[in-house]
Amino acid sequence: MAWRSVTIAELTTRTSSGGTPSRKRPEFFADGQDGIPWVRSQELVDRRISGVGEHITDEGLRQSSAKLFPPSTVLVAMYGATVGQLGYLDIEAATNQAICALITDPDVTDPRFLYYAIMGVRHDLVSQAQGAAQQNLSQAQIRDFSLQVPDIATQRMLADVLGSLDDLIENNRRRIELLEEMAQAIYREWFVHFRFPGHEDATFVDSPLGPIPDGWEVRSLSDLCSRIQAGGTPKRSEPAFWSDGTVDWYKTGDLTDSILIRSSEQITEHAVASSSTRTFEPETILMAIYGSPTVGRLGLVETTSSANQAALGLIADPSVSSTAHLWFALRELREPLNRIAQGAAQQNVSKQKVADAQVISAPSEVINHFTVSAGVPWRLGHRLAHANAGLAGLRDLLLPKLVTGEIDVSDLDLDALVEAAS
Repeated sequence: MAWRSVTIAELTTRTSSGGTPSRKRPEFFADGQDGIPWVRSQELVDRRISGVGEHITDEGLRQSSAKLFPPSTVLVAMYGATVGQLGYLDIEAATNQAICALITDPDVTDPRFLYYAIMGVRHDLVSQAQGAAQQNLSQAQIRDFSLQVPDIATQRMLADVLGSLDDLIENNRRRIELLEEMAQAIYREWFVHFRFPGHEDATFVDSPLGPIPDGWEVRSLSDLCSRIQAGGTPKRSEPAFWSDGTVDWYKTGDLTDSILIRSSEQITEHAVASSSTRTFEPETILMAIYGSPTVGRLGLVETTSSANQAALGLIADPSVSSTAHLWFALRELREPLNRIAQGAAQQNVSKQKVADAQVISAPSEVINHFTVSAGVPWRLGHRLAHANAGLAGLRDLLLPKLVTGEIDVSDLDLDALVEAAS
């Protein structure tokens, strides 16, 4: 199997950046899901793209530098915090100017292989980024970047292997989303619309939040928690706080509403003992309280961990709540908390305002019933998230070795590897 070194320009038939229609022209942007999908760089999260947050109109496309790209286009973020992040279009879409689009002739270069090949050596590409305020890659740097490439048949084999892992991960991710939506729907049905088991016989009384079932209460969020504690950041100038850290330390960017979160940094036990940071025990819910649009985003702590001061750790008081109940109550509070968030530089909500937020509290038998009913799909989502973590770890282990020829794809027993990873 002969591999050769070629530039990305040699592997593509076209490279281009996109553009942003003028925000001053509302007719350039479509309402809802109508119009032309328009990809922003923050939507490049190393996944296939089949849906986007914004759409533009035909007029917006014509009267801007935005361009329409076909399915199977590989997208590379060129600027700022997302530099080097990738996307793969499953749909026809336009992009903003911070994205470089790579289009191939699939008879010469498998676009999926190009996507994985760049991902496998991304560190080398991003190391070429320049800029003091923010790191930037130019189209020229991307075009001139060299990759090791096998023949087209081997490219397709490699893409099939890595794509099958991503398919499993994506299928699990969709199942997790559906399970989360199911559990949230149960919460809304019981605690917002009051259609809980036995509601037919309930009588209602007035409360500060409107009529509620007799025997229920309006309480502050702090009443549902045994602890609400902010995190902290150890001094960056103190190496003993960071070198060879073993305690997960979460930032708000790590809180993605996932029940399985991954910390981007670790701190030492010495940092925990000698700085303003705090540890959070398993089953603590972390909630972001600084920064738009992260205010209210959640994550669940599975091991003793820490977090920065932009996150609150909340632990359910088992006498009046549960972890599942508190999680979904916080999800419902997100919009009200964002409405009262303040700050010119960045939106934030204080620990006290979170603690004082009003929620509707049900009798313990209702909470217990809810924890079982909603907890089944919610905890199944936990198990799928762990399976995805194993699959992603396997993909990340294989990726750089496969796309550089270090491992021969024909030697892989993928089924056995997947079973071991799951």
